[in-house]
Amino acid sequence: MPTPAAVFVFGQTGCPACATYIPRFKRLSNPYRGRIQIGVYDLARDGRHANEFASKLGIRATPTTVVMSRRGSLHKHVGALGDAQIVQLLDNAAG
Repeated sequence: MPTPAAVFVFGQTGCPACATYIPRFKRLSNPYRGRIQIGVYDLARDGRHANEFASKLGIRATPTTVVMSRRGSLHKHVGALGDAQIVQLLDNAAG
């Protein structure tokens, strides 16, 4: 069985763009759960593991959405995406 694609969103408490983006992303990503791995991290609250993961991925700004393909390549999207962009990104990741 192939490894599922993964989508990670990094935000942080106190970031105005994150405060609107993360709830929209969560709502739009619900239908994709189970088909792709989805992780949402609050770098101000989720502790060392989340911050180390973000550092390994080179996250420098929030919100940032990272798509990891089934082959392991990474694509970063810095800033809040629109609803249509989120759905397209998730559709592509779900393959």
